[in-house]
Amino acid sequence: MLTFTARLTVKAGQEQEFERIMSIAVPKVREEPGNQAIFSTALRKTRVSLCFTKSMMIRQPWRRHRAHLRDMGIDLRALLDGPPIIEFYEKLA
Repeated sequence: MLTFTARLTVKAGQEQEFERIMSIAVPKVREEPGNQAIFSTALRKTRVSLCFTKSMMIRQPWRRHRAHLRDMGIDLRALLDGPPIIEFYEKLA
């Protein structure tokens, strides 16, 4: 099991567009082969910084995930204030 998180900071004024895109993308991402879970969280005060966490049974989740987003026509770069911070975790116990 491999889990990765993507911490994103959405540009001010782009929050609604980001949430609209995510309302379309997240259900489709849940259908990706090997996906065990995906959920998102947001900072309570600003809702500008979000964290997506995804657990996968496969070893190349990020490449496949990015390809799936491209296939859906999703490119978040214009909505983000800087690159996402990506971290990978392996289950220890």
